[in-house]
Amino acid sequence: MGEKEWRYDGGGFFTLHWEGGTLLKAYAAAYHTDGRFIDTRSAILEKEEKTEGKDGSTLLLTFCDENGLCLQEKLTISGDGMPEASCCLSQKDGGAVETRRLIPLVLQAGGEAPLKLWNSLWAKMLLVPYDNTMWLRYEAAPLRAGRKSYDLTVLFSEDSREGLLIGAADFAVWKNVVVCSAYDARTLQAECGVADAGSHDSMAHGSLCGKAVWSSGFYVLYGQDYRRLLEAYGDLLYEKRKPLQWKGSIPFGFNSWAGLAFRLNENNYRKTAAFLREELQPAGYQSGGATYANLDAGWSAIPEEHLPMIVKEIHAKGQKAGIYDAPFAFFGEDPEEEIPGAPGHVYAEILLKDTCGKPLPRVDGAIPYDVTHPIWQQQMRWKLDRFVKWDFDYVKLDFMSHGGMEGCHYAEDVRTGRQAITRGYELLTDFLSEEKIGKPFFISLSIAPLFPCGYGHARRFSCDAFGTDEDVEYVLNAQTYAWWQSGRLYQYNDPDHICLLRSFCMERDSTEGEARARYTSAVTAGTVMMLSDDYENPAARERALRFAGNRRINELAAKGIAFCPAESAGSSAATVYTANVDGRQYVALFHWKKERENVRVDCGRAGIGTGRRYRELWSGVEFGDETGEICWQVEGCDAVILEEM
Repeated sequence: MGEKEWRYDGGGFFTLHWEGGTLLKAYAAAYHTDGRFIDTRSAILEKEEKTEGKDGSTLLLTFCDENGLCLQEKLTISGDGMPEASCCLSQKDGGAVETRRLIPLVLQAGGEAPLKLWNSLWAKMLLVPYDNTMWLRYEAAPLRAGRKSYDLTVLFSEDSREGLLIGAADFAVWKNVVVCSAYDARTLQAECGVADAGSHDSMAHGSLCGKAVWSSGFYVLYGQDYRRLLEAYGDLLYEKRKPLQWKGSIPFGFNSWAGLAFRLNENNYRKTAAFLREELQPAGYQSGGATYANLDAGWSAIPEEHLPMIVKEIHAKGQKAGIYDAPFAFFGEDPEEEIPGAPGHVYAEILLKDTCGKPLPRVDGAIPYDVTHPIWQQQMRWKLDRFVKWDFDYVKLDFMSHGGMEGCHYAEDVRTGRQAITRGYELLTDFLSEEKIGKPFFISLSIAPLFPCGYGHARRFSCDAFGTDEDVEYVLNAQTYAWWQSGRLYQYNDPDHICLLRSFCMERDSTEGEARARYTSAVTAGTVMMLSDDYENPAARERALRFAGNRRINELAAKGIAFCPAESAGSSAATVYTANVDGRQYVALFHWKKERENVRVDCGRAGIGTGRRYRELWSGVEFGDETGEICWQVEGCDAVILEEM
C-alpha cells in the first residue's frame, strides 16, 4: 500500500497522508440522546497519543467540551498499510452516555494539491443500496447534498478510474451510511446510526448506552482503479469474517416462482423435476452430477404429508430438493391467529413494535417479526426442524431485511436493528449447520440487506428479475457494481431465477435474444443457476434445452467466477465484462436496446490485451481484435460470450 500516516493538524482536524501527499482531512462529531453535541473542531484536545509497532500505528485523539462530553478518535494504520478510523463517545466524569448517531469521519480534500476527485464536477459517487427489495439499484452519480450510500461508497473518475473508497468495517451493531454533506461542498460524512426510508425504517435508529460507546470502524482506500478498491475492500471483509462456506458444487436447477408462482402444485413440481433429470441434465445442465428442484412461495399447496415422500423420490433419482421461507416477515392478515409450532401463542406477540406498543407498519406487504422474541425462535426452530426432517437440501430465505428494522425488541441487550438481524441470522445458520444436522444444507438469501454479510452461501444481488430486456439490464446493473461481492462477502452472487420464455407476470414471450442475454447474465454473475419457466409448455421446454443445454457455457458457469465490468454506467449497466478463467480470457457483451448498434470493446482499456482470437460460445463464430478493438454488431436485446482460442 505504500507509506501512510494519520496526523493531527490542530483545530480539531486530522489528516491522512498517503505516499508523500495529503489524501484527505477530516474531523469527527457525535450526538448524545439528551441533545448534547460534540464536534472535534469546537471541543478541546485533551490528549494525543501515538503508538507504533510491527502491527501498525495508532493515533488516539481525545477531545472534551464544556458540556462534559468526550469524543475519542482512533486512527490506525494496520501492519499491511490499511487506514481505519473510529470514534468513541464518553463523559468526562465517567458517567454513562447514550447515543444513536456517531460520525467518526467528516472528510474533504486536504493539502495544497488535493486529489482532482474532490474538485472535479465529473467525479462520481457510487450509491450502494441498503438492500435489494422493491427493485432498488446501484447508481454512480455526481455528488449532491444529501445523497446517501449505505455502508460504503467510492468516489471515482469514470475516465481515469482513480478512486477513493470509504467503507464500514463492522456491521453487527450500527447501520452505516456515507452521505454528501448538506452544509459543506465536496464533503462526505461517514456516519453510524442511519434509519430512514432507504433502510425501510419507520423508527429512529436504536441507541447504544454505556460508559463508552464506539462507532463502527471505517476503512479508507485509495488507488488508480476503483474496481480494484472494491475488490480489496471485499478481501478485507473476507479476512475479518469469512462467509458461510459451501464445499459442494454450484447449484444448478429450477426455482418455481417465475414459472409457476401460485399455480405450483404437486403434479407440476414432479413433472418439472423429471424434465430436469431426464432431459436437461443429460444435455449438460448440471454441476457436480446433480440438479436441484426447488419450491418457492406457494409450496403450501402441496400436502405436507406428501413432501417427505416426494423428496425421497427425488433423492432416489439423484437429484436434490429445495424449499422456501420468509422467516422475518409476517404476511398474514390476522395477528390473533395461533402460531404453528408455538401452541397457545398468536402472531401479535412476536410482531416488532414501536415505543407505543403498536406493530410496525407493513413494508413490501409484511410486518417485521421481533427475531429476538423466544416465541419467534421457538416457531423458527419448528419450521427448520421440519425442513430437515423432510430431508430438503436447500432453502431460499426471503424478505430478510425485515429482521433488521428498528423497533422495541424483546431482548433487553438488543438495542438496534443490526444487533437483531445478526442474532436472527446466527440462529438460522447454527440450526442448519452441517455439524448440527449431519449433512450440507444450502442457504440462499433472497431479499436481504447487503450487510451483515456472509450468513448465506449465496445472496441475490438484485430484486426479482424475469426474462425481458428490462430484466437483463436490471440484473447487469447489479453485476456492474456488485461483481466484487461474489466470493468475498458471500460465496456466490445469485442472479435470480432464469426465465427463458415467459414468467407468470410477463405480458409476452421473451425473444430468443432476450433469453440468450438473460442466461448469459446469470453465467457471468458468479453464480447460482436456477431456471424458472412453466415446462408444461412445449415451447418452454424447447427454449430451456436450447439455451440451458450448452455444455461449454455451463462448464464456465460452474467455475463460479464473477465477470468484472469494463466500465461504470451511471444508473444503468455496463455492456462489456471480462474474466480470466484457468488462464484463458473471456469477454461477455450485452445489448438491450431495440435499435441496431455496434458494441465495441477497447481491448487496452478493458485490460485484456490485443492480438487475440476468440470463439463465441453460443454461435461458434470467431472474433478477432487485430486493431485493438472487438466489434459486435447487434439489433435488439442479445448477448455473446467470447472465449480465447
